[in-house]
Amino acid sequence: MEKGVAASTQPDLRLKWDVFLSFRGADTRRTFIGPLYDALWSKEVRAFRDNEGMNRGDQISPSLLAAIEDSAMAIAVISPNYADSHWCLEELAKICECRKLILPVFYGVEPSDVRHQTGPFEGSFGSHVKRFGDARVSAWRAAMKQAGGVSGWPFSGQDDQRKMSPLIRQLVHRIMDELNNVPLNVAPFLVGLDSRIEKLLGVLSVKSGGVKFLGLHGFGGVGKTTLAKALYNKLVVHFEKRCFVGDIREAFTQSGGSISLQDKIQSDLSVPLPTSNDFGFRKNVIKQALSEMRVLLILDDIDDASQLDTLISGKEWFHEGSRIIITTRNKEALSARNYEIEPYEVQELFSEDALRLFSYHALKREKPTDEFLELSKQIVSLAGNLPLALEVFGSFLVDKRRKIEWEGAVQKLKQIRPNNLQDTLKISYEGLDDEIKCIFLDAACLFVKTHMTREEAIEIWEGCGFKAEIGLRVLVSRSLIKINDDRLWMHDQLRDMGRQIVKDENADDPGTRSRLWDRNEIMAVFKNGSGTRNIKGIVLDYQGKLLATDPSSERLLRQNFMRTPNLTSAIQYLQEMFRTFFDFGAERENKAVLHTEYFKPIINLRLLQINHAKLEGKFKFLPQSLKWLQWKECPLTILPSDFCPRELAVLDLTSSKIESLWKKNSNKAGENLLIMNLRGCSSLANIPDLSASRSLKKLVLKWCTRLTEVPESIGSLNALEHLNLEGCSKLVRLPKDVSGLKNLKELILSGCANLKELPEDIDIMKSLKLLLLNETPIKRLPEKIFHLMELEKLHLNRCASLKKLPNHIGKMASLRELTLNDTGIEELPDSVRLLQNLELLSLMRCVSLTELSEFVGDLESLRELFTNGSEIRELPASVSSLLYLKTLSIGDCRFSSHCPDSIKGLHSLTELSLGGPSITSLPAQLGALKMLRRLEIRNCESLESLPETIGNLADLTTMILYNVNITELPQSIGELESIVIMRLNKCKRLCKLPPSMGNLRSLYHLIMEDTAVAELPETFGNLSKLVRLKVGKKPRSTVIPEGNTETENQDLITEETPGSILPSSLSNLSWLQELNARAWYMQGKVPDDFEKLVSLETLNLGYNNFTSLPTSLKGLSVLKKLLLPHCKELKSLPPLPSSLVKVNIAGCVAIETISDLSEMENVEELNMANCEKVVDLPGLQCLKSLRRLYLTGCRMCSSVVKTRISKVSLRNLSVLSMPGSEIPDWLNEEEVSYTARKNCMLKAVLIGVVVSITSDFPESLRDDIPTLVDFEAKILKMNTPIFNTTLPLNGIPKLDEDQVHLCRFLDFHPLVSTLKEGYKVQVAKRNPPFIPGMQLKKCGVRLIFERDDEFDGDEQQLDDGYQSLSEKLARFFNRLQ
Repeated sequence: MEKGVAASTQPDLRLKWDVFLSFRGADTRRTFIGPLYDALWSKEVRAFRDNEGMNRGDQISPSLLAAIEDSAMAIAVISPNYADSHWCLEELAKICECRKLILPVFYGVEPSDVRHQTGPFEGSFGSHVKRFGDARVSAWRAAMKQAGGVSGWPFSGQDDQRKMSPLIRQLVHRIMDELNNVPLNVAPFLVGLDSRIEKLLGVLSVKSGGVKFLGLHGFGGVGKTTLAKALYNKLVVHFEKRCFVGDIREAFTQSGGSISLQDKIQSDLSVPLPTSNDFGFRKNVIKQALSEMRVLLILDDIDDASQLDTLISGKEWFHEGSRIIITTRNKEALSARNYEIEPYEVQELFSEDALRLFSYHALKREKPTDEFLELSKQIVSLAGNLPLALEVFGSFLVDKRRKIEWEGAVQKLKQIRPNNLQDTLKISYEGLDDEIKCIFLDAACLFVKTHMTREEAIEIWEGCGFKAEIGLRVLVSRSLIKINDDRLWMHDQLRDMGRQIVKDENADDPGTRSRLWDRNEIMAVFKNGSGTRNIKGIVLDYQGKLLATDPSSERLLRQNFMRTPNLTSAIQYLQEMFRTFFDFGAERENKAVLHTEYFKPIINLRLLQINHAKLEGKFKFLPQSLKWLQWKECPLTILPSDFCPRELAVLDLTSSKIESLWKKNSNKAGENLLIMNLRGCSSLANIPDLSASRSLKKLVLKWCTRLTEVPESIGSLNALEHLNLEGCSKLVRLPKDVSGLKNLKELILSGCANLKELPEDIDIMKSLKLLLLNETPIKRLPEKIFHLMELEKLHLNRCASLKKLPNHIGKMASLRELTLNDTGIEELPDSVRLLQNLELLSLMRCVSLTELSEFVGDLESLRELFTNGSEIRELPASVSSLLYLKTLSIGDCRFSSHCPDSIKGLHSLTELSLGGPSITSLPAQLGALKMLRRLEIRNCESLESLPETIGNLADLTTMILYNVNITELPQSIGELESIVIMRLNKCKRLCKLPPSMGNLRSLYHLIMEDTAVAELPETFGNLSKLVRLKVGKKPRSTVIPEGNTETENQDLITEETPGSILPSSLSNLSWLQELNARAWYMQGKVPDDFEKLVSLETLNLGYNNFTSLPTSLKGLSVLKKLLLPHCKELKSLPPLPSSLVKVNIAGCVAIETISDLSEMENVEELNMANCEKVVDLPGLQCLKSLRRLYLTGCRMCSSVVKTRISKVSLRNLSVLSMPGSEIPDWLNEEEVSYTARKNCMLKAVLIGVVVSITSDFPESLRDDIPTLVDFEAKILKMNTPIFNTTLPLNGIPKLDEDQVHLCRFLDFHPLVSTLKEGYKVQVAKRNPPFIPGMQLKKCGVRLIFERDDEFDGDEQQLDDGYQSLSEKLARFFNRLQ
């Protein structure tokens, strides 16, 4: 076995076997299983076959089932006679019961037959029912269905060794990949959650309105986080944005922890991260995001109410319909003000559920065997039915097979006080050897805190001389550590247990403990000089320097000086530079400073992190024992000559100011280095001679943008395995002699924009597995590159100068990935056919590549082929020989006239993407792709029909047709039993859907916007699972004659479209949440059965011609959005459901009456722009949630509205638009300067404008543009704009009359939160404008501070000077009646 593989395939120490082979001996034992078994063992994969490994005298059935339980995964070779054997079916059922990873091989059978037990399996199952009964056989059927639903390997060449060899290679590769994935991804085993989830879903009631908080409380280890995650998974589909924030209690103990939590929230909400670390500013950004969309927010492990207030400040932050779940050990944290949190106590598991959970972890089965049943019950009881204790203690026992060992464990548990969880967990810790205990404590106290990746931790522990891979695997197998997203993760109870073990070393004197992680304790030890030789590890991470939120004054003055160079601007610029210099000096004095003398007594220190700190003094005091030093953002430009920790193995100076590592021949610190990480050291200009660093295995110089060359000594580093130079944009050459890099495995040169060639003797790098050359100007690869026999990945994307590959590249026998996207490659050399292990070939956008040779069919292991955007005219017929191709993407290609027939033989294909303007037909053989799950056809403007055989794609779950000129779908489309998503957008000639569409019982999403379909078949009512139906069209656009961008008005040019029809059966769709039938130009009345759409949340019927809406609309109890813009025949608006949040009837010019609005307590936006015939809005004054009211052009009702506007409603409104030509006198300054008030916060900015439309405005755009886009508010710093935002002025009035708009920006908006002393707020028209004809007649700005607008009492008798701002506005509007 190869050395590299041996190191990376350590066995799972909990399990006896790596893979279990399930097969029918008569079909496959000699022909297939034998060679597969041999191939697996040749790679030291522990494969179980038949009775291999069983003890003599064992019964076959129990031993087989035990082997399954003791295996990490299974290969099921399902052959025609597989189901004849009830043993095979029992094996498969057991594999599914144990939730093992199944890798199915469909050996001469169809996956659909396996899934449905048809074809060769039908008779066998009929016989089994008679012999074994329905109950037992139903479990076998379920197992066959599950295996048949897995994307496996179809194989039809049973006696063809040539076809069998690549299949065996692929299976071995897949097994090796899974084993390399430490730990094995075993599905979580969750018990006791269903009833809790059902109850809590009722409490949260996502269909109801309002904002709801749920607080899960209970003691540690009881399963609060698990329950929160399960709820999250159930609820996530109902929300626009969702965010799970974990480990909050721990984050608040760390420097900058609250900032990192804000980053997590903003990232998950897709909010751009602020350029400032100012906490208040960031908090306002989050507040704005949460107020604009429905969110699901999980805040896990809140410790007290103050943490909750720090992250979010109350219920009023959240948009209507949001749900927030909080977990905490402290019930008092849920009594915080302003939240109204519904508490729920998470209690321990019921005994039966607890026994199942323990059995799964201890015995790898749901129920204990009779031998261990009573002992299991005792352990469960002693562990208090706590999930964490059961998991950890069960994992502790998993490799203990003797009853006496379990009895000893029970005795240990009995000695522990009841409900003492940490002592229970400690039993597992005490069973570790000393080295693994050390690894555990490092992780618990130091590494988990830093969110360290698995690879980083392994490197550090190896640098300490530990057997890191084995140690970590043991900890994972014992459930003491988990790997989440490739990072070390530990349950907080286990983390706290580890920290308590260290604290117990000396409760009173931290200086005598082995590890320090608390900043206050660390600084106390340092300053008191109480450090001792006992200390092995210290982690201290100061938050980095705060960033500016806007351009500096120095930068603005420099720009001003460059624009207008004169004496005044020069003096201003020099003064600012002088001030900045001294401010920077003061900032340096305030930076965290440590003294090297602190470390003088800590002589055994091996792990040290001092990120973002300044270290002063003699560096010789740093302990010689140091193994790991992480000093991110180190302020030094060069390491001192007395820096010489001789045992240093890992040096991490990420993002430091380092210009040169150390002086030539003046430092011995590198002699024992294994890892050197200088990532992001943008000032680094050169690397010193590294010839003394003979042990160096990994060198990271990523994004060292000043680096022009690396020393020749790097070429002699025999131990180097990883060299990363990505993004070194000025690097011009590598060492000429690389003869020493015989062990280099990974060479990353992507983004080296000036590196034009590789060393000619690159063939010396015999161990190289990864070579990344993306975005380099390389014109050629060295001819001898084919000597890299171990190379697995070669990426050359965007190497535009590369036109050919070396002729003998096919000799690279291990190559698995070859990507040539956006290169100048003109042809592939013939030797490529020899790449028998190639799994990925990507040729996207290779515009010089016009032909793909026939030899591509010889790439028997190929799984993914991409040619999108290339000039390839035709796929060769040999493509059909690619038996294991899973993904074929040939979109936007230049095929002659038809999609290649060669796809017919691709029986393993699961994803097919194709397109191109010249394709006129698809082959009938498309239906033979029985495993296809995703079909995407784009921009086939000449394709007029789909083959009838498409209905044979029984596994298809997603079908996307975009801009395809088909006129109808084939009748067979209704046979797509698995289809979940169907998109037919921009199919502009599609005018008919077949009635068989109603058979698509699995269809969740049907999106077919901008088609010619005018009628949906009546069978649509049968789509019982349909959640989204979007069949909207582009409104009859008003066309501006080409070439006219001037100001004259245009005549409207429209197409006559007949009225369309929605089927009456649509009301049967009880799952439907969104219906978009925009621009169907429906006429007359809408059917009066909408109330049956009980799940409907969004209804868009804009641009239709109906005259009335049904009264049943009020029955839509969960409807959130009603969009009816430009329904020009609609005459009245019936009573609406109180659940509505947004109503848009803009442009409904015929509407005259609006029903009483007083019950619409949740509505936040009401857009009635240009509803010019409406005379009254009854109940308007009752809309307490109203935030945006658009009445632009509503002349007839504006006077009535003004009488109904109270100070309360004006205080809540953020936007108000209506006809008018005046703004208040106290709101007439178009520019105001901000001056901070003592103990008085700025709460809002109020802007008022009067605008109108002139004859220059293009008449044709009135209905197409919803907003006046050319008016904006700006923040000026030194008269230079640093921020601007377009005013939300919705509605283009039909008549050329003045409109008044009031906009209130609250404190979380950047227009408010960005303001600083001396900054100005200005309102102006955009120059130049986007659209002509918009006129700004009046404008004004008012800054609103605390107490300016907070008085709630009666103000009738108060003089103007004492009135609140909203009262002044109310009186202003009342006077304008």
